[in-house]
Amino acid sequence: MVSIEELSALTKKKRVRWGFVWGILCALLWGFGYVPVSALWSVEPIASFDYGIDESIAYLVISIVITAIQALIFALCLFLLWTVVSGKARDYVRTWSKPRISKWLILAGLFGGPLGTFGCNLAIGYIGADFAAAMGLLTAVTGAIIGRIFNKEKLSKRAIIGLCIILGGGLIVLNPVNMIDNIMNPASPDGIALGYIGSVMITIGMGIEGFVVSRVMDVTDSDISASIRYAGEAAIWFIILLPVTGCFIGFGTLADILADCFTSPGFMYFAVLSGCTLGLCYAGLYKSYPLLGVGRTLSITTLYVPISMVALFVFMGQSIMWWVIAGAIIAIAGTFVMYWESGNLADSVRDVRGDD
Repeated sequence: MVSIEELSALTKKKRVRWGFVWGILCALLWGFGYVPVSALWSVEPIASFDYGIDESIAYLVISIVITAIQALIFALCLFLLWTVVSGKARDYVRTWSKPRISKWLILAGLFGGPLGTFGCNLAIGYIGADFAAAMGLLTAVTGAIIGRIFNKEKLSKRAIIGLCIILGGGLIVLNPVNMIDNIMNPASPDGIALGYIGSVMITIGMGIEGFVVSRVMDVTDSDISASIRYAGEAAIWFIILLPVTGCFIGFGTLADILADCFTSPGFMYFAVLSGCTLGLCYAGLYKSYPLLGVGRTLSITTLYVPISMVALFVFMGQSIMWWVIAGAIIAIAGTFVMYWESGNLADSVRDVRGDD
């Protein structure tokens, strides 16, 4: 007869095993997702963007439109391909009706979308997808700082060493000398500084999103949380932020851009493909959070960076700068130093409870 202790240990091992599976699946989808997102910039109507908009803000407008459409398509992909298939459409509606839960998921979408994903698209447009992917590694630093401020979480010596290593890797990726040269170079795209600002937005937005999600995952279903998070983000874009954009560039111009995007076969193909990769990677991310904890999940999913670099090289023919590769490797190492303790992994995985 199996004792309670043995049964508990077996359950934890299964949780850890599935946590790894979902985390690695997330990393694979996340890494390959940078290919269609990067491709969006090379198809019509984006490739020959000409709507009478000043060149200095053209990439800014493109990033806004791409991020808004992505949010809508991601929400639909997650709902149709994940929530409905899982048989949890009714739970999806029920969760929306509980503001004490849905408000946190919408807040996660606010930081992860208009700040994090929008910053990522800015960095992709102005600088490159490989740079944007590598800068995303700094979200671990943001999450640790926010946890220290709001949750009074203590940082061990190991965590501090890991943070320093990650920051060192991030500094190498950023390459201040190259950054200054790019900004000062007359041949660089107008407003290229926005690309570097976007890289900072990635680290802040996605770091805060991870913190917010960690506060609500114990009281909601991971199969519907990601779907609601993107539905909330899409609502923010189409109800608030796109109308604000229309006030500056003209509602007729904005309508023309959106109509051209939604009727472009090439654009919609890559937009849907990004929804089936980057969108569904969130399903794996949210499944892994309660199984391994936020820290270890983030450390496993950092594998998306080398995957994205290989994918961008193979499918897009993009050459990766040596400092981006070196900085990414160092930052990934820092993440593992920060989050992985010695000893039995299963013993350090937190219990999942349904309490508020």
